[in-house]
Amino acid sequence: MSEDKNVIKIPIDSKQRQINEKGEFYVPCDLSDRWLQFNDVSEIVGGRELITFSVMTLDKNESPYRLFNMTVERNDIERALNMIESINQK
Repeated sequence: MSEDKNVIKIPIDSKQRQINEKGEFYVPCDLSDRWLQFNDVSEIVGGRELITFSVMTLDKNESPYRLFNMTVERNDIERALNMIESINQK
């Protein structure tokens, strides 16, 4: 099979390849084979916006396996992330 000379291959790193495979709601762990898989919608309950995500890993057959789900309030995630200080900023 000959390669088309008009096709330009765009190199992507392994992280981007995983995002392409698992979707935009995939957040990888940089230290293990685990990842967060967010739902694509949130839910309003009692005036609070709740976001559900799964903590995932690979099983012995290298298939995705859900360890557990969590449901958290969007404001709590944003508050915690905003409090994290980069070690380079000190």
